[in-house]
Amino acid sequence: MFAKLVGNLSAAMFTKSFMSLTAAKKIAYLAVFTAIAVVINTVSIDVTPSFKLSFTATVGFIGGSFFGPVGGFAVMLIGDVIGGFLAGFVPNPIITLGTCMFGLIPGIIVPYCKWNLGIKVVVCFVLCGLVSTMGLNAYGTYLFVGNKYTSYWAYLLIARVPQLAVTFANAFFSYLAAKLLNRSGIRFKIS
Repeated sequence: MFAKLVGNLSAAMFTKSFMSLTAAKKIAYLAVFTAIAVVINTVSIDVTPSFKLSFTATVGFIGGSFFGPVGGFAVMLIGDVIGGFLAGFVPNPIITLGTCMFGLIPGIIVPYCKWNLGIKVVVCFVLCGLVSTMGLNAYGTYLFVGNKYTSYWAYLLIARVPQLAVTFANAFFSYLAAKLLNRSGIRFKIS
């Protein structure tokens, strides 16, 4: 009974293709994606203190799609923390949690919903835009730069709405990356 419960739980936390790998390959894939997340986090471009040009969400989408919600969350968590330290700042836990949502949300939707890829990408990035970009990341950033604005709502409208353009650019690049990876013949498929 306990083994069946643990098996069902792990099936919900990780994709079938990820679970079928050996332990060494699981570690290797997670390490490679974490390294990519670290690099992407360190090379983001700060246009203003509240507007950041980054492709972190694309890495999160691919990681969550390949590994499932727990793997995607872990890749983004470790990538954000290490990337933050390498970039010279201590990560804000609220922003880190928001960044983790870019791996968790696609990890829940992509492997388990029966929609076509385009709809999955749109649903993932609308949810990521609301939960992460306009939610957790906005609040975490507001705690640092909010004194420049009359209210939190003014901050959202003035400073964070433009950040949605980066989120939806990430959706476009995630869709292209998924299509290219599916044609490349790798073990994982994003469908």
